Amino acid sequence: MLYQKFRPCAQLAPFIETYYIWTSQGDPVSDLVVESPPNGFCSIVFNTGDAYTLKNKKYDTLTVPGSFIAGQAIYSYSLQISGFISIAGIVFKPAGLASLFGLPMYEFTEERIDLKEKFSLRMIMHIEQQLRMLTDNAEKAKLLEAFVLELCDHHIPEPDYIDQAANRIVEYNGMLPVNDLLKDVFMSRRNFERKFFKKVGLSPKYYARIRRFSFLMNRIAGKKEADWVQLFSDCAYYDQSHFIKDFIAFTGRTPQQYLEANKELATMIQKPVTKTLQ
Repeated sequence: MLYQKFRPCAQLAPFIETYYIWTSQGDPVSDLVVESPPNGFCSIVFNTGDAYTLKNKKYDTLTVPGSFIAGQAIYSYSLQISGFISIAGIVFKPAGLASLFGLPMYEFTEERIDLKEKFSLRMIMHIEQQLRMLTDNAEKAKLLEAFVLELCDHHIPEPDYIDQAANRIVEYNGMLPVNDLLKDVFMSRRNFERKFFKKVGLSPKYYARIRRFSFLMNRIAGKKEADWVQLFSDCAYYDQSHFIKDFIAFTGRTPQQYLEANKELATMIQKPVTKTLQ
């Protein structure tokens, strides 16, 4: 199983976090369950492998569309996969989809919306066909970037104050007060929160909470053991009980229960190194 990540061009970097390619490398998987905590990013995903299902707090079983937009996740979700994996995705910065394409992201929270409902059917089918034909993962990532540029008609906007504020939350791993974000935006807190919610899909405070938890989960990704005391200190949790409460709220498990449940997946998929497109 192979999972690779690629950086976007400088022009798109304020709006796109990464491109990723995930494949089973010719070997089908059987009853694979992939659990993912909320990470604060939305995405556009093209699945040219076998169909799979999703389970979250909203859906007990949802057959995921072949190509879709994934909005913000509020809690952990799991994918149930059997067959061949061939997935290519664009991970957007928190306000990226709204800034590039004018999408109201609060409508996508906890959802997987068929891409063909929002963009040209002909264009989506063409990208799917091209992805099936390509074998080189870097070429697939280049195709994803070309798709974004075509959707934008090569007119990339300047990041606005909501982009900058949301990206700053990412930069600080969620560990900064919302009041710090208001110093340079020259608007009331209520107006700022309303605009942030429209472009990101969550309130600034809740989004910061998710990004801090995502930072924590990234620290333990691919590991079979963790120094929990050090981690809740590094992530600026007030105390251990606060740390455990947040963990259970987002994943439904204690920290150790989560680590035990994901040991097998940590062995199957190594933490990827992000590459630069040539």
